[in-house]
Amino acid sequence: MDELSDLMSRYAQGDDLAFDRLYELLSPRLCRFCLRLVPRRWEAQDLFQETFLRLHRARGAFVPGSNVIPWAFAIARSVSLDRRRYRRRRPEDLGSAKDAAELERPATGDGHNPEGTARARDLFELIGNELATLSEGNRLAFVLLREEGLSVDEAAAVLGTTKDAVKQRAHRASEQIRAALEAAGWKEDSDGDRWPAVSIRA
Repeated sequence: MDELSDLMSRYAQGDDLAFDRLYELLSPRLCRFCLRLVPRRWEAQDLFQETFLRLHRARGAFVPGSNVIPWAFAIARSVSLDRRRYRRRRPEDLGSAKDAAELERPATGDGHNPEGTARARDLFELIGNELATLSEGNRLAFVLLREEGLSVDEAAAVLGTTKDAVKQRAHRASEQIRAALEAAGWKEDSDGDRWPAVSIRA
């Protein structure tokens, strides 16, 4: 059992002292996933907070020893769907969607190679912008498998669908992103500089 699963198991059994470390380990990945679920940073922050509240309320349902990440992601997606249904009943102006461009960027270099760092940031932005154009099913399948490293089984559980559907959606997303990267000139060159592989294997 890894540390995160051990902490969640302890927390589920009433050990409140495990919460601080659990939050420290889980929050970065959960926050990143929330940023992929909704287009605006303030929405993602609200979604993240409500997800942790529901996680607390549902902690007794956690199966000790199981993987925390898919379980937490499934809660986040459920919260997101509930919010979407609520907005459909009470439409309102949610403001500009430009916050989607403010997704947290990963660390890209050590400062000794400014050109390489800039290229990595450009690549990250290009992929993020292309992800924003995908259908939710395709986007989340890609994110869960490629960004979060979940298994096909785990991704299917988060999305409430079949393994075959996850593979198909992720493949379609990969092909669209690959085409966008190639159209932008991100191809392997004579120096071996290339963009990361985005293929999804069954």
